[in-house]
Amino acid sequence: MDNEENLPKRIVRTITLTNDDLMLLDGIERIMSRTGQRIKTDSKLIRAAIQIASKSLNKENYDLMEIAEKVVREDGRTLSKLLEKSKKEK
Repeated sequence: MDNEENLPKRIVRTITLTNDDLMLLDGIERIMSRTGQRIKTDSKLIRAAIQIASKSLNKENYDLMEIAEKVVREDGRTLSKLLEKSKKEK
């Protein structure tokens, strides 16, 4: 599959989050959901937060919609579901 070859390499790491961290992720999820993108998993939320934090710290402009689309597009599980859905519709 050509689309899967274009995905960035995923690396699995274990991280420890506090309850406060999880509450912050919930807040990020509420804000990101306003873009219309489905960003429900912690890994997608953390990836979006990392991109936003990096751009903020470097005083770069960023577009939430663009980041949300990128995170969803690069997520292999989301891509697989979209491919299955498009196959069923044909």
